[in-house]
Amino acid sequence: MSACVSALNASNQSRPSVSHIKELMSHILMKNNFTFSDRHFLQVQGTAMGTKMAPSYANLFMSQLEDRLLSSAPNRPLVWWRFIDDIFSIWGGDQDSLDEFINHINSFHPTIKFTTEQSLTSVNFLDVTITKSPNGLVTDVYSKPTDTHQYLLSNSCHPSHCKKAIAYSQALRIRRICSTDTLYKRRSSELRKHLVSRGHSEPPSPRGI
Repeated sequence: MSACVSALNASNQSRPSVSHIKELMSHILMKNNFTFSDRHFLQVQGTAMGTKMAPSYANLFMSQLEDRLLSSAPNRPLVWWRFIDDIFSIWGGDQDSLDEFINHINSFHPTIKFTTEQSLTSVNFLDVTITKSPNGLVTDVYSKPTDTHQYLLSNSCHPSHCKKAIAYSQALRIRRICSTDTLYKRRSSELRKHLVSRGHSEPPSPRGI
């Protein structure tokens, strides 16, 4: 709650007052009850999943937490970029110093723990694969193994402009992510097959944009 109060004070919040908002937040955060198997429980940590408040509260909390844990770390990463609860980081030291840093951030808070995926050549972050090459970093579209590419069926009752926008928006996403034309054409060809399998008409072959 302190993270939210700090943010409200910094924004010069006047109406409703910060004290009133803090009191309302305490009801939401500390008096959220639910039932499971005919038993009543009281949530004592975090926010209720699915509430409109949860993402904003989590971001404020994590922003304050990561500022403290990074400033107190014995060694810091060269890059630390966070989107909600996913973090992309570049480490400039050796494996021992990286292990020390991971131990530090995982002992900083009693309930917040970080899992890591490490590689000397390539990592996945959100829907992007970042690969180190002799000429710099190369980016490609990443899809989880469980992704079945179930795009909207062409015979759906959605308005036609919604269905037409799927191919364009997905191709634009591919173009923005893929750093080379070769990767862009490969992923666009895959997209074309996925859309055709969902009943959409075959779009033209991809060209560089």
